Amino acid sequence: MPWPATHVLIAEKCYAPFFSHLNHSDFIIGNCFPDIRYPAGIERDRTHINHASLTQIQTCTAFRAGVLFHNLVDILWNTYIRQNEAKLFTVIPHDRPMFHTMKILQDRFLYHEILDWKNIAAYFNAILPEEREYGVEESMIRRWHAMLKTYLGKPPDKSDLRMLSQTLPEELVRDIANYYDKFRENEILNMTMCAFYQDFELIMDQHE
Repeated sequence: MPWPATHVLIAEKCYAPFFSHLNHSDFIIGNCFPDIRYPAGIERDRTHINHASLTQIQTCTAFRAGVLFHNLVDILWNTYIRQNEAKLFTVIPHDRPMFHTMKILQDRFLYHEILDWKNIAAYFNAILPEEREYGVEESMIRRWHAMLKTYLGKPPDKSDLRMLSQTLPEELVRDIANYYDKFRENEILNMTMCAFYQDFELIMDQHE
């Protein structure tokens, strides 16, 4: 499943054609909300809702549409990676540290695709009432927003791996850091991860 910048990039790509009737900032906040489960330490099914079609998502409030669209993107990302396993795993390791590294590097590869990250990061100055309906303490929501504002407000770099230490074992984080250095210039990984963003509407059409 993608990291936050990729989720925002996909949400931005799909906003005008599919969600322009919804509040933009609420939609973006909703797209990022489900992964609060990591720092909050809650079960995935609390924030990742069963699959809804694009048509169903379009009828929801902006925040709820963002939450559901996040889940749809996760599903399509997993399918895409499975379909590209043969190409990817001939050039990169097929293990848990690499799975995390792929997602982190995808944000790095794609970050330049939009320019108004400062404005997007500023959306997280506000907490929406709907965020309080998921059983997560408000202090945790504020902490999550602060993390996202910092992370999205600058190009991703290796220092961002410190966020992983909150939820992953130290040894695993070290392995991810080693892979980050080793594969951040890998052309096949770059092309494959960027193609998920570039071809997303086609990928979504095929899924529907």
